[in-house]
Amino acid sequence: MPLFPVSHPLLKRFDRWAAPALAVAGLALLLLETAHPLRRRTRPRAERWRRNVLLAAPALPAARLTLLPAMVGLAQLAAPAYPARQLARLPAPWRLALEVLLLDYLAYSWHRLLHAPLLWRLHRVHHCDLDMDLTTAWRFHFGEMLASIPYRAGLPALLGVRPATVLAYEAVFEACTAFHHSNWRLPLALESSLLQVLVTPRAHGIHHSVVHREAQSNFGVVLTLWDRLHRTLRLNVPQAAIRIGVPAYPDPATQTVARLLALPLAPPEPWARPDGSVPKRAAGETVES
Repeated sequence: MPLFPVSHPLLKRFDRWAAPALAVAGLALLLLETAHPLRRRTRPRAERWRRNVLLAAPALPAARLTLLPAMVGLAQLAAPAYPARQLARLPAPWRLALEVLLLDYLAYSWHRLLHAPLLWRLHRVHHCDLDMDLTTAWRFHFGEMLASIPYRAGLPALLGVRPATVLAYEAVFEACTAFHHSNWRLPLALESSLLQVLVTPRAHGIHHSVVHREAQSNFGVVLTLWDRLHRTLRLNVPQAAIRIGVPAYPDPATQTVARLLALPLAPPEPWARPDGSVPKRAAGETVES
């Protein structure tokens, strides 16, 4: 069994069904965030979209040609191992539920690791975006996709998660990533209800704040469960008060595609503006807008 079976039947099924569904969902989110924006843009849309699409150009193929095949290849290689045999003894609904919970917890914990110094070199390319919308969901350095293979493909395989479940969860993962990065203003009552279970645009907008303690919260990708359990959930920040980005990189002129692709080679900057000041939230700004 090859490590990267790029033409495996499960991956062909993913291309046939999940990819078009994700494209339709992306188009719907684009229309919704245009008609009902959550936060006011600070930069021209065309400027950011061009940059984000060019960054996604190597990142998305890297995911399809390495990460997704590794999810299948490693899972099949590990299928005879002890964890897989133990999971196979569970009733089918229980096994599926446990696999999904394992995958979502790995997504949460991987996201927290991305904010640690070593992996932050890669992940800050995503966070440097000065606004946040659907295209931010695609703005990842291709190196981050490659770096995620041992954790996001290797650990599920070692834990005995089936490759079909991994790929099905990946489709949900990508749809939820697009949803919570979108700039769509849902009715507050609806979003409050969704937040009991799912990560939403308001919650993830707080994660992209230039205020450090806010950026160190709301790490969930699909479920808010893990943020609640680890006490990293933060919801009491007004959207109008959020400034998106990383304080060390406030100048859009320096965020060329070439510089962003080379950014992981540069040492991490302190969480402060170039003048040394540190963004803070005013004491009274604690009511959701």
